[in-house]
Amino acid sequence: MLFIGCNNSEELVTGSESLTEEQISSLTNKKEATFQFIDLMKNQSFKEKTLELLNNQQPSVAMSKILNQTSEFVSDEESYKMLMSKTTMLEGKVSKEAAPEKIEILEVWMHNGERIEDFSNVLFSFAPEGDEKTWERVEAYTIDKEVVYLDPKEAPSQTVIVIETDGFEALKREVIYMNEYLQENGVQNNRFLKSSLDLSTKSARNTGLETTKLDKIRLNDDEEPWISGAAEVYAITSGIKDDKNNPEIKIIPMYYLDHDDTDYYPNQILLFWDDYQYQAANIQLFEKDDNTNYKDLVSAIVNGVFQIIGTVSTQPWVNVLGQVAGAIIQAMPDSWYANNDDYVDSFYTIEKNKSYYNYYGARRNAKVNLSPFYVAPN
Repeated sequence: MLFIGCNNSEELVTGSESLTEEQISSLTNKKEATFQFIDLMKNQSFKEKTLELLNNQQPSVAMSKILNQTSEFVSDEESYKMLMSKTTMLEGKVSKEAAPEKIEILEVWMHNGERIEDFSNVLFSFAPEGDEKTWERVEAYTIDKEVVYLDPKEAPSQTVIVIETDGFEALKREVIYMNEYLQENGVQNNRFLKSSLDLSTKSARNTGLETTKLDKIRLNDDEEPWISGAAEVYAITSGIKDDKNNPEIKIIPMYYLDHDDTDYYPNQILLFWDDYQYQAANIQLFEKDDNTNYKDLVSAIVNGVFQIIGTVSTQPWVNVLGQVAGAIIQAMPDSWYANNDDYVDSFYTIEKNKSYYNYYGARRNAKVNLSPFYVAPN
């Protein structure tokens, strides 16, 4: 690590009364937000409450939650007003009915939070911009705003508090918009309209459901930079929904899947068999790519699927099932196949009423246990 100077937050912060929507645009200045957060962490009550939240909620905490629960301590401070303005503006854009071009939500997470012995050794950081494979160093700051450069490939031993705008909280909202787009284009039914993506085994109400449940999952080490934080993985499920070989596609978030080389036992429903005409479906796993626009991605998926629909109506459904999965893969950015781990794995032709134990995907990057599960009606 190399200390090379000190930055003054006054160089970065202007009066909150002059903050415009353009200034709080989709390209939020994470360095500026980090400096404002450091200012607030100098308040003992704010610090204690924030550390409590970060330790008790994984993988991250929305900045709005931190600010709302600490307002009594720091609401008069200029840095608080600036961060609250940013947070309110960004979350306000997402709450509108029309999907924004880019979703950014300020959030905070902590690396090595259990190792805090001397708070003066804690660093504050944010992920660099651009392709992570080009990152040569990670910019971090002490509580006194002295800059420190960290290795993006080797996680530091001390605690680092990270400010993020395109992480877990953003993914939650992106998945909602992506599923709405699939519904609008006729490749997804209305199962998710009122369920708020409640995919637990408790979500059935008045009718029984035949499903396939994910009992266990483990991802291999993808060697991503530690500053990227917890994995933001989602599943795209696909099957054939009618005798015309039309596809049914869903995007299902896997919020619990924080880290690689770790076993998770989510008890999560991935396949709803009454969505499909036939007793087989695909499950494909992807990791959120900060450099890929979610609207472009879901549009490419729909366009790719539509390109094959007109040519497959007379083909055997099992052939079409594979082509739908292939169309989803082809819709992904080219960079995802150039030694890139944003495409995690694919499980093709998962059958109804069949269990899978320590079952590897096609890339052998994910291993799962899957089992049939009937959800009885109340």
